[in-house]
Amino acid sequence: MCNLPHLDTLIAVNQRKFFDNIRRTVDFRGRTPKKLDMDWSESGYLALSALNVKNGYIDPSADAHYGNQKLYDKWMTGKELYKGQVLFTTEAPMGNVAQIPDNNKYILSQRTIAFDVASDKITNDFLAVLLRSPKSFNELSSLSSGGTAKGVSQRSLSQFKVTLPKSLQEQKKIGIFFKQLDKTIALYQRKLEKLQELKKGYLQKMFC
Repeated sequence: MCNLPHLDTLIAVNQRKFFDNIRRTVDFRGRTPKKLDMDWSESGYLALSALNVKNGYIDPSADAHYGNQKLYDKWMTGKELYKGQVLFTTEAPMGNVAQIPDNNKYILSQRTIAFDVASDKITNDFLAVLLRSPKSFNELSSLSSGGTAKGVSQRSLSQFKVTLPKSLQEQKKIGIFFKQLDKTIALYQRKLEKLQELKKGYLQKMFC
């Protein structure tokens, strides 16, 4: 069982603008293969869009597109993604947060941005926890634009203020705790799905 960090004793905190913690934002808003005189492929490097970046994980089966080596080189050179890097969906839907799960190469696609953190100020794992919190979601929603389909712009993020522990060690502890919690939830979710399938099988046998 995970040991909950003493969140109520974290008195050494900083409040600062969101972008003070970010070294660079990787944002390919509006970029498409056609604008590069190319097209998607049936295989290759998975393109990460707002449709397959879910809250806490990446779903490679959701409207998946792929780019070949030539497209990847033309699209991502100089802004390659790395394991643990935080992704954030800016619209449709707004506010999903996930991290790059492995060392595979990915193409950053529509309505999704990646943050390159200032490593002396914030950790990737803590940034993911911060952005997934209800408080952050509500504040970003209030800063977002649009009607029913709200969206977060760079301007919205520039007005966003965050509170975080000064200690990177405390940030790491919090990040580890929530990762362990996510793993536990996923484990029980899989068990629940198996039990539901088992129940379905019994019902089919009883009422066939």
